[in-house]
Amino acid sequence: MDECDRRSPLPPRTFPMMILAPPALLFFCNALLFVSLFTRLPEIQETLGVDKAVLGLALLGAPVGTFMALPLAGRVTERLTPRVAAPLMLAVAGLITPALTVAPVWGFFLLFLLFGFFRTIHDVAANMISTGIEKRTGQKVLSRSHGFWSIGLLVGSLISGVLAGREVSPLLHQCGAAIVVVLCCLVVLNIAPVEPRQARVPLAGGRRPVFVLPDRIIILICIMVFGIGISEGAVYDWGIFYLREILHADAATAGVLYAGFTVGMGATRMVGDGLRERFRPLLLVRGSATCVAIGLAILLSTSGLPLAALGLFLMGCGVALGFPLAVATTIELGRGPAADNLAALSLTLLLSSIGVPPLLGFVAEHVGLTASFALLLPFLCLSFIMAPVAQGRVPRPLQRFVPVAKPGEKDAPAPVSPQDAVRG
Repeated sequence: MDECDRRSPLPPRTFPMMILAPPALLFFCNALLFVSLFTRLPEIQETLGVDKAVLGLALLGAPVGTFMALPLAGRVTERLTPRVAAPLMLAVAGLITPALTVAPVWGFFLLFLLFGFFRTIHDVAANMISTGIEKRTGQKVLSRSHGFWSIGLLVGSLISGVLAGREVSPLLHQCGAAIVVVLCCLVVLNIAPVEPRQARVPLAGGRRPVFVLPDRIIILICIMVFGIGISEGAVYDWGIFYLREILHADAATAGVLYAGFTVGMGATRMVGDGLRERFRPLLLVRGSATCVAIGLAILLSTSGLPLAALGLFLMGCGVALGFPLAVATTIELGRGPAADNLAALSLTLLLSSIGVPPLLGFVAEHVGLTASFALLLPFLCLSFIMAPVAQGRVPRPLQRFVPVAKPGEKDAPAPVSPQDAVRG
């Protein structure tokens, strides 16, 4: 244990906001960049001259980039340190986005691939900054850090609604967002404390694997939050389309209604660290899945804009803690280097939040947007069932497939804690 880890926790009332500022800026800018692009997808689709099915295929560039970044994310983050890697990768991703608004469909795919590549490394580094703060100070800040992602979504969606209503081109809009992001990344480099490099732990065989695959615990965690993740991604990808095509909201109104989703997410994440201290993770996961399902049911059953805003608000509240809970569980239960565990987690979660929702474009094009959103409900039930994983337990339906070692068995240690049961 290094000297930083032996520091005593700071009293809650003396917690300095400057400690939270670097991850807060990073998550805020990441969301601002993301929502500035996704809220202008209808105009980008019109420029591309393609239908929703082809647009969905083009959006698959990001998860392909994520998959390519997986072998490198942990190494880059460790080599540069999270303090440098997070703002650098986000700035590069930001500089790519203006070209996405004017590229042909094949260029959109390639550029979106690069966007996913650099953003994946950023996600790993930014989460390591937040979890590092928790280790050094004893204060839970992970949910609040992600809360600034939600604030970025809120600010970005409101600005997008105004700019779309005034017919500002997506190119100018994205250029402005990229400039803001690059400037904030420079601020992060100046205010983030310099942290000592972590000592590398020798691995069995003496070599680090070239390609880091998710192990059993990471897979179980991802299955647990899969329904929540694809619900969040579906709102990002197709929420604006649903508001404009099904509920017939104009561009400015759709941006304001979309903000209801981000308000719910941001408010819940800002109190999320307190919720993590008061309630068991199992209850938080099940409450999240239930809240998303209720909001989705309201959205699908109404034709009025106020009720649609309520539905989106509840969906935002429900998805808020999905990723923070997944990261916290990974740090607590995962084996091996934290950077590699978070890289594997980012791959599978980004495949759910960015990879699967584009496939819903085929359903939206051939059956309808309502049907594509309705498909989320069975996966939310899956998240509800898998909630015990958050506390290190295998759900009953999976115990026959994920056996727990019994006392006295050869070559298998007896489980002395619930975490051992999950790790197998």
